Amino acid sequence: MIARADNIYTRAFQVVVALGIAVDVALAIPAVLAPAWLASALYLPPVLSFKADLWQRGVGVLRLLLSSMYIPALVGPLRDRYVSGAAIASRLALGLFWYWSVTFADYSRAYLLFAYLEGSLGVIQATLYVAALRREYLRS
Repeated sequence: MIARADNIYTRAFQVVVALGIAVDVALAIPAVLAPAWLASALYLPPVLSFKADLWQRGVGVLRLLLSSMYIPALVGPLRDRYVSGAAIASRLALGLFWYWSVTFADYSRAYLLFAYLEGSLGVIQATLYVAALRREYLRS
């Protein structure tokens, strides 16, 4: 199903997905190029060894790849419903992962930034997507 031009919820969903992609890229590029700088800028625990540096770079690359997977949800959210649902589920899962890491795995509270960021994007995307689907199906 292709979204109609006047479905404001679909447009808002696309804006939030684009914002999420921009945030992912803004976090991933410094993680790849300067992981120690990113850790100090976000008040994260310092990079202690070369191996930790390598892992942070790898996570940056994976974050870039994951954000590229959101592009079909950005272009046609109602046409690619599985991708849109996966984008929402991945945001919510990442938010829960970071929250669990701080709460139960004794990681630094600085990682709550990621929990709140991913979780709020996931909740906003889910709300807008459900509203967009309702609007499209109630019209037909």
